[in-house]
Amino acid sequence: MLGWGCSPTIAPFSSRAYELAVDLKVDALRTIQRAEDPFSQHANRVESLQTRLLKAVEYARGRPNNSITTRQWEIMTDPGGYMVGGFLQRWEQEDSLTWGFIREASIQIEAGFDAIIGLESGKVGSSQ
Repeated sequence: MLGWGCSPTIAPFSSRAYELAVDLKVDALRTIQRAEDPFSQHANRVESLQTRLLKAVEYARGRPNNSITTRQWEIMTDPGGYMVGGFLQRWEQEDSLTWGFIREASIQIEAGFDAIIGLESGKVGSSQ
């Protein structure tokens, strides 16, 4: 129970945010596994994934007291970074990527999604 003048410092658990993160993790990992193919073969799938990722960022931004999760989503989607946003950007620029790079990037990206999922499932109100 909160005392007078106290308010939560982090957003409560959101089943929508949790489900969104899990769905995007699966979709992102499945998409990047195709990066040995020419980018053009999967451009529509990538664009759809990027749109859904941006929606996740905006959803996170719109929740009060959610700056930590929002920052994790910003890192995940940054096209100049090393997570899914940067991976997709690199795939588009290079047209196809090596299996070794894909495998190593997948490990890092999966861990990033797991951090977002874990952060959400650890919030007050979660039954996880």
